[in-house]
Amino acid sequence: MENPGWTNWGGNQTFRPATFVRPKDEAEAIAAIRAAIAAGQSVRVAGGGHSFTPIVQTEGVLLDLSNLSGVIKVDTASQQAEVWGGSRIADLGGPLWEWGLSIANQGDIDVQSVAGAIATGTKGSGTNHGSMSSMVRSLRVVSGRGEVIDIDATNPEHLHAAQVSLGLLGPVLRVGLHLVPAYRLREENVILPMTEVLRQWDFLLSEYRHFSFWWMPTDRSSHMYKLGDVPADHCFVKLLREIPADAPEVPVGEINRRTDRAHLIYPDGTTIAEFHELEYMVGAEDARDAVKMMRDLMWKRFPDEISPLQVRWQKADQAFLSAQSHRDSTSISVSGEIGRDYLPFLKAVDEVLRPFSARPHWGKIHFLDRGRVQEIYPDFQRFQSVRKEMDPKNLFLNPHLKELFG
Repeated sequence: MENPGWTNWGGNQTFRPATFVRPKDEAEAIAAIRAAIAAGQSVRVAGGGHSFTPIVQTEGVLLDLSNLSGVIKVDTASQQAEVWGGSRIADLGGPLWEWGLSIANQGDIDVQSVAGAIATGTKGSGTNHGSMSSMVRSLRVVSGRGEVIDIDATNPEHLHAAQVSLGLLGPVLRVGLHLVPAYRLREENVILPMTEVLRQWDFLLSEYRHFSFWWMPTDRSSHMYKLGDVPADHCFVKLLREIPADAPEVPVGEINRRTDRAHLIYPDGTTIAEFHELEYMVGAEDARDAVKMMRDLMWKRFPDEISPLQVRWQKADQAFLSAQSHRDSTSISVSGEIGRDYLPFLKAVDEVLRPFSARPHWGKIHFLDRGRVQEIYPDFQRFQSVRKEMDPKNLFLNPHLKELFG
């Protein structure tokens, strides 16, 4: 069986597993996982490769579940669908639309696997909407004992542990998602001075389904994310307004002024990583203070760093390891330029946001240790109890995760 070396999309994580397996169907995936467990080998799943952390690394078996893709079944009455965990988010929008349903909210990128996106807490922006993990109502996983386990709301302790699990409960084969009636989005993206964004902050949060922005510390910053020409101390503001699915069809329009099905509007077209990103979530009530401190940090201590500062919002949820666990949140993200020594900058960002009990997007660069994980996640011990039950021999840990959860 082929055993290629594995590299993530950001190019900062590379390794060669002992065995690489791409099962053709669910039965073959279960058999491969059970064989690895019987041999005492560690098991990780590759997903879409969009994490900047060594979350996938393994010296044992690396699974590629991309053949397990698509919609399995839909229940329009309950507005739920079961999908294969290896599905790319981009592959679900069209089929779900045909059933009159949509994913409630998405991020700027849609080429991650569904299982990987929920495992790391991927999300979009909007005060009334949670992460994709918060939409999960069921999962089928293979435990560290080789058992195929279906988790749902009948066991909320397991469900809340599995909604954001970093793959520590076992490979996810199927995901049950709660959906919403199909809807369209209209872009009203604009460029505004930061003073104007601060003035309209509350209005934009209440007026739009999705409000987020990138603040530019320099005139060159917008080019890192290919956002066009945006002057220093101005913001590229992403504004999305919901349009009913049965509204009269309108022309799609040019970029930043499009109207189309929601799943076609959310993605920004980013397919190649030209940066390495850090993203932390703070309580929504601390958002203004956190943004002010970030601007001061970037202008005063790191004037040569051109990274935009991206700001987004999410609703609270109950997942044990979610960045939004028990609190409405605002995400703060910056990136390091590939080829530069960006670690001093990102570590300084970590220090600035730490007093806010900042929690990371698990797929992006962070500087947490075991003590901080225990400190900032109130349900850490509850997660650990479920993890140890599901993986008693620690076969789903790797060196990175062992430092945090082992």
